[in-house]
Amino acid sequence: MSRNKIEESLRSEKKMSIIQCAIGVFAEKGFYSAKMQDIAEAAMIGKGTIYEYFSTKEELFLAVYDYWMDDYEMAMEQAVESHFDPVSKADALIDTTVDFYEKHAEYASILLEFWAHALRSKDDHFLDRIRSMKKKLELIGKEVTQQMQKLKLFKSVDSASFSVLELGISDGIFLQWILDGKSYSLREAYKFRQSVIGSGLMMPALKLLVADKIEKKLKKGFLSSNQS
Repeated sequence: MSRNKIEESLRSEKKMSIIQCAIGVFAEKGFYSAKMQDIAEAAMIGKGTIYEYFSTKEELFLAVYDYWMDDYEMAMEQAVESHFDPVSKADALIDTTVDFYEKHAEYASILLEFWAHALRSKDDHFLDRIRSMKKKLELIGKEVTQQMQKLKLFKSVDSASFSVLELGISDGIFLQWILDGKSYSLREAYKFRQSVIGSGLMMPALKLLVADKIEKKLKKGFLSSNQS
């Protein structure tokens, strides 16, 4: 490996280390209370070193969000590409979403604060990043919905409107789960959502095929601590 490649790799590792240390500091103190010195101490480096990678605290905060969302978007794309039929794709997308939220549940405050900061900040990069991520997920959801309709599994529905609504519901379930102290299974909550929405959109043939499974989920709900 050339010297330039080695230096580039070391710089990339250092940048990632700063981002990961910043996650803990932002989660503990919040974006506005956190100081670059706090992050430097967590990373065991001088504050000046951080400024070699990030010119402002806002830029570092955006890098944290980018780090998470890049992984999330990639996982969602892989979930779609690794399954052929739309039903399996829909299940895989839900599993991927739940995996992401459960993985980052400890740092939920950062996600919520990022959304709030994006609305306050004069820097359009924050809101643009959120909208970019939402647009990608919207297009994925729209494509899967259209595939469902093409195979006569779903009733006729405006796929773009449905996809946007689904994203909002998904974020809402996560927020409610956090506010409820993670006292029930997030995965079961998402499956319950899927059953409620699916039972309304499914064409008769598909509804008949999964009728027993859907009925059990609707009756049981997701609040029980003994989900099977």
